[in-house]
Amino acid sequence: MLFFVIFMGIACSNPFAPEKKTPEDTSTEPAPAAETPQLLIDNLHRAMRDRDKVLYETLLDETFWFTEDDCQGNLVLANGKEEELEIMGGSRDSDRLGIFQIFRTFEFDFQTIIRSRELGSEYPKAFEDDPDGHPDEDWEVFRGRVQMLILDENGDGFRVDQVMTYKLRLDVGGIWRMIRWIDDPLSGDCGGPAGKGMALRAWGAVKRDMPKSQ
Repeated sequence: MLFFVIFMGIACSNPFAPEKKTPEDTSTEPAPAAETPQLLIDNLHRAMRDRDKVLYETLLDETFWFTEDDCQGNLVLANGKEEELEIMGGSRDSDRLGIFQIFRTFEFDFQTIIRSRELGSEYPKAFEDDPDGHPDEDWEVFRGRVQMLILDENGDGFRVDQVMTYKLRLDVGGIWRMIRWIDDPLSGDCGGPAGKGMALRAWGAVKRDMPKSQ
């Protein structure tokens, strides 16, 4: 009887049926190196949406700067690479939490409006440490609208809707890095109240109001 059951099980199986495979979880695959400017923008989406501070760090050039003005053209916030990583990913040597740890939902979408190239020949150094001068290399520039929804575990948070500019440079290893993140002054923070719940905020204001190191 046992032989009959085993035989029938073999006989009823289809030897030509395709092998069953478990769908691969592509989210666990490492992000590809940014060998093109568009790959860097794709990786920026992934780093923000996944709140991935390790990936985010790989996107930034050593001379990275973030800047945002208010509606009157006054500087609201400026920070370099190390402070950027602390704001986003938390402090390396203290218990300060970063944006990626504080908020549990992070929706990020950047829609390119204009893509252009900053020719090095048109950006000579006006002085020795001119941060905008890059006479020996061209930068790729992506300008467009960024929309974010960032919420904590209680459902409180902020919406961001601004025009932003990303400037990218090719490093010596052939990988593109973000060297500038510039928020549009026309849609920047104008010193209004912080608000609660899902208030509309400028990105610079969200970063500026993060708790300081303890």
